Amino acid sequence: MLKEDIKEPSKETKKLSYKDASGEIQYTLRSDIVFHYTMQKSDKALLGLVCALRGIKPTDVKSILVENPIDLNNIGKESVMDLKLTLNSGVIMNIELQMYTDKFWIPRSILYMCRAFDCIKEGDDYSKLKKTVHYCITDQDLFNAEPEFYAKYALLNKRTYEQYSDMIGINVLQLQYLELATQEDVDNDLVYWAKLFKANTWEEIQTLVQEREDLAEVADMILELNTDNQAKEILEGQRRYREQMASQYAAGCIDTEEKYRVKLEEKDKVIEEKDKRLEAKDEVIEEQGKELDAANQTIADLRKQLEELKKK
Repeated sequence: MLKEDIKEPSKETKKLSYKDASGEIQYTLRSDIVFHYTMQKSDKALLGLVCALRGIKPTDVKSILVENPIDLNNIGKESVMDLKLTLNSGVIMNIELQMYTDKFWIPRSILYMCRAFDCIKEGDDYSKLKKTVHYCITDQDLFNAEPEFYAKYALLNKRTYEQYSDMIGINVLQLQYLELATQEDVDNDLVYWAKLFKANTWEEIQTLVQEREDLAEVADMILELNTDNQAKEILEGQRRYREQMASQYAAGCIDTEEKYRVKLEEKDKVIEEKDKRLEAKDEVIEEQGKELDAANQTIADLRKQLEELKKK
């Protein structure tokens, strides 16, 4: 496995240990910078997550190359932190954290997968294309369908369900449905990783690391990023940026709702007036119907009287 150089947090933070930390974790593994940095720096963590997502054994892994290493000195608050990997020189893995609502996530995830799949240069033959899977780790309800802990999507025939190709796919790990995990998910360590992502306190991290002591360095790196001033400034800037974008989105929704609320109220008034006119027409029609019934009854009575006169 190859690991790119990245400027590390100050050496002073290395003296700290996750074992001595307590309480809430401000920036958890669900933060894309924390996630990207940790996976980039820890061979053990990267190997464990890749094997869990792929459902393979560590012995099946010959190499993992981080295609988009980050540098904490050059990260912008608006940076996209998807982790792009090449596994065994033949499989592209694009791992994304989706921890906020995005109604365009589905088309965006397809776009990311297609961009990652398009890895050949002009003039290359198609045999150089690599199998590409986009992995989304989320705690949001991205679908309206039946919930699932680990969902796998492929290109299939809609009638026979025959797979068109296994060259592309999208897998979604939904942390909020941990209780729906299968035994296969447990065996592949996906449940463990889901718990690690969901951990919000140092006590939870300490308990989880007791199960996998080889991942103690992950806990220490999370602590580094939560205590190093430079890293905290970057994380806080990104958090505020995301909050600002979310607030602008919410404000836009509110403005749009207000705009259309007025129009809907106007339409409701028009409809109400039309309903009143229809009710008035219905009343007129009802009265005319009663008058017609009375007239018919009168005609029937007159005919009856006429028949009696004819008989006499």
